[in-house]
Amino acid sequence: MTELLNNVAMGMNLLLQWEILFAAAGGVMVGLVMGAIPGLSDIIAICLMVPFTFYLNPIAGIAMLMGLSKGANFGGAIPAILFNIPGTPQAAITAFDGYPLSKQGKAGKALKTALYSSCIADGISDCVLFFFAAPVAMAAIMIGPTEHAAVVIFALTLISITSVTGPIIGICSTLLGLLLSCIGADPLTGAPRLAFGSTELSAGVNIVPMALGFFVVSEIIWQICIDRRNGSSQKVIHTAQQLKDQDHSFSFAEFKQCAPAIARGTIIGSAIGALPGIGTTVGAYLNYVATKRASKHPEKFGHGALEGIAAAEAGNNACNGPNLIPLITLGIPGNLAAALILGAFTMQGLTPGPMFMEQQAPLLYAIFIVLFFSNFFTLGFGAFFTKVIRKMVYVPKSYVYAAVLIFALVGTYIVNNNSFDLYFTFGFSILGVLCRKGGIPMIPLLIAYILGPSLELKIRQTLDLYANDFTIFFIKPISCTFLILSLSITIYIILHRSFGKKILK
Repeated sequence: MTELLNNVAMGMNLLLQWEILFAAAGGVMVGLVMGAIPGLSDIIAICLMVPFTFYLNPIAGIAMLMGLSKGANFGGAIPAILFNIPGTPQAAITAFDGYPLSKQGKAGKALKTALYSSCIADGISDCVLFFFAAPVAMAAIMIGPTEHAAVVIFALTLISITSVTGPIIGICSTLLGLLLSCIGADPLTGAPRLAFGSTELSAGVNIVPMALGFFVVSEIIWQICIDRRNGSSQKVIHTAQQLKDQDHSFSFAEFKQCAPAIARGTIIGSAIGALPGIGTTVGAYLNYVATKRASKHPEKFGHGALEGIAAAEAGNNACNGPNLIPLITLGIPGNLAAALILGAFTMQGLTPGPMFMEQQAPLLYAIFIVLFFSNFFTLGFGAFFTKVIRKMVYVPKSYVYAAVLIFALVGTYIVNNNSFDLYFTFGFSILGVLCRKGGIPMIPLLIAYILGPSLELKIRQTLDLYANDFTIFFIKPISCTFLILSLSITIYIILHRSFGKKILK
């Protein structure tokens, strides 16, 4: 306990810099705006800002990215409630009850319900991160390279088989990501691999141009193709709707009514967030279903139930804090946003993993503290932005695409001041478009690309220690357990999706 208090005190000292709180506040503001514009998700926001964090100190840079994620998570609910157009995928659950309530002239009430539910669940989940990260890190220190490799394989398996396009395609996407991670120097010998005689390729592929091309530029190209095919208007929102709030208050009695949904969502979201590859959308949906089943009036859900909005937002935002536990303690990102934050850590010369908590405890607790206080920024800015941000969704698409593309290209170049990175960005943008066209999920690919070097290094360290004996992975109990779990879950999901439930009875 004394060590914890000392680390917290040192973390507070690190926070006594105006730029850190300014970065967190700025991240929340930008996240709110980008989350509220359909098509500009938290992933795109983080991709665009990662290059600029290189010029900030580690705490400020990470605080800005986490603020972005928090702001965008709530920002996505604004157009979902006002126009039935989710700004982020997870906000689609919020639209179930938010939009019907908005049509009843209660948009202000719906937005306040979403805002308070988001901030409360997010704040409590940050406390979960604060208190559980250290014990998990202590347990992680006890595992060797064999167990670490098995845990990474288990995480990649979960991410692959839970893909919406099916486990087989998800596994193929993961394998492609692992193949791309082999480009560059061998981690042990330093010999170039898959470089094809190119000096630039022998240095490997930086995560920033890859992420920007894969998720940002490809998204712009894809949206332009959709607009041309559908002949849609040049506005982000096609139907203007006059919203005249008749009831925008959110009373304490209504808060008490929503409290069980918020509490339930905090528990479900925290549990979901700690599991790699599940995602915030699942947390929102599971809590929505659980709240509807527990309600005395389930018939109101889908027609403007406040508990439905609270359930979706609480289940969604409660994933944020625990989602960082596997990232910080094991170096395994739980979702795409965490993978990009892992890339930002790496750019700052920091390597999350079992020893990270011990070596950088004050820095981590400073990040935990600023993460918690970012919820107050979300609360304050969110209350203001809900009144004015509805106008942002009427920005012409051409302006949005041009601005995002410029930011993406500038961000690509400034990381290494190398124009060759622009070719990487365009190359991965084409690959991203092809993946979208072919229905190949991109999240398993990127996370596999990030975890690939760590997985390879741990496997080769294990083989060096045990004379190239692969059976050691099945002899050690921890590694054997995770490998059997990976195989069992994969077989179950494939059989379930291929043959239905009958074969499993």
